[in-house]
Amino acid sequence: MLRRIRWLPVSLLLGCLDSFAPAGAAPFNPPASYRAWWAAMEACAGTTGDFDRVAWYAVEGSSYPCPAYDGRCEGWWQPPHTVYIAQTLLDDRRLVEHEMLHDLLQRGDHPPVFQACGV
Repeated sequence: MLRRIRWLPVSLLLGCLDSFAPAGAAPFNPPASYRAWWAAMEACAGTTGDFDRVAWYAVEGSSYPCPAYDGRCEGWWQPPHTVYIAQTLLDDRRLVEHEMLHDLLQRGDHPPVFQACGV
């Protein structure tokens, strides 16, 4: 019994780690334009969220292996508040706003609001 309890803290810690972290992902501080884009997504979706809770990561290249399907991603939202963006597309407003909307809605699917907001 004591052997099992000894591993409990390690198991809990591993359970808190991000299950998806693409190779070459590096944290970055989003530019000021991201705050304006966030506000635009809040207004369009009719919801609010805390921009500062999002952890932003740039991933080397123009795309990376995607966990959602057999293919490649340019952007990916990982719950609860992590966004990965391909490094060459960090200034792609539509892509960034798309990932922001995932975070604001806290869902990984694409309800009609994505189309309504043009992302």
